[in-house]
Amino acid sequence: MIDMGAENPYAEQTAANTGTPWLGAGPPVDVDLDGLGEYARRLTDQQADIGARSAYLAPLSEAPGKAWTGDVLGEADAVRAQLMANAAELGIYMSKLGESLRNVGTAARAIAERYRSGDAVAAAGLNDVLVAFGAAPPPAGTTAVGSGPVAASGQWRDGPVTPVSAYQTVQTSFGPGGERREISTVTVPGGATTVTTTVFDRAGETISASTSRTSVREDDGIRITREESFGADGTLTGTTETRQGYGESTTESVDEDGRTTRLVEEKVDPVSGASSTTTYEPNKSGLLEAVNRAQVGPRTPGPGGNG
Repeated sequence: MIDMGAENPYAEQTAANTGTPWLGAGPPVDVDLDGLGEYARRLTDQQADIGARSAYLAPLSEAPGKAWTGDVLGEADAVRAQLMANAAELGIYMSKLGESLRNVGTAARAIAERYRSGDAVAAAGLNDVLVAFGAAPPPAGTTAVGSGPVAASGQWRDGPVTPVSAYQTVQTSFGPGGERREISTVTVPGGATTVTTTVFDRAGETISASTSRTSVREDDGIRITREESFGADGTLTGTTETRQGYGESTTESVDEDGRTTRLVEEKVDPVSGASSTTTYEPNKSGLLEAVNRAQVGPRTPGPGGNG
């Protein structure tokens, strides 16, 4: 039975994780359009970071199937099914989280581009935000950036996934105004997975196009996941690379010029099991500085002495 009056065994970690020194004095918030564009870029970086980290969740769904194969007891089969269902739900959550970040980033970018002039900013309102999300039509006499739902909008009606070859599939979706979105996925066995998303207007003209390529490899016991993002013209717009080894991992995002935009370091003490995660971002001088730290204490024994 758990003693609810017991002293917090993680007092140090709780203080580190719940402290809010950033609420004190600091630089003023930059809300101009350049700042909004930067905000959109950082959200895109975080979405790519989530996509790269999601690759490490694969063992959660693979391990139960490998642990109980063939004819097993009904109880074991039930445990296997539950574990695999839990892993699937977590995967869906991670996917939706990344999709949400991308949606907000896309909307922020659309607003920044549309209201580049100072006069237009003064006229911005709630409907303009809805237009950026593809949830409302543009005002009469104007054209929304991208005209039509953005690639990650929830307005698309997904059609079936059509196999093109043994390594390629295409999914076609349709927007409320006759727009069309095509997502082409090419997976090379033992190689990279390339996803190209193209949005067309009702006349068949290309509105937007983007491509991401993800690859995973092993190097001296280090698992390296690399995701590259490309614009419509094929130029590299950003890269996120995660290197995971025993007891530690690093995830670094860089822009098209090779400048680090975000660095996350995770370390686990091999003795105590305590872990720490530190996030770095460039300051105004371009130097990386810690913007967030999280600590997790070692596991405490449960009833009967189990961890």
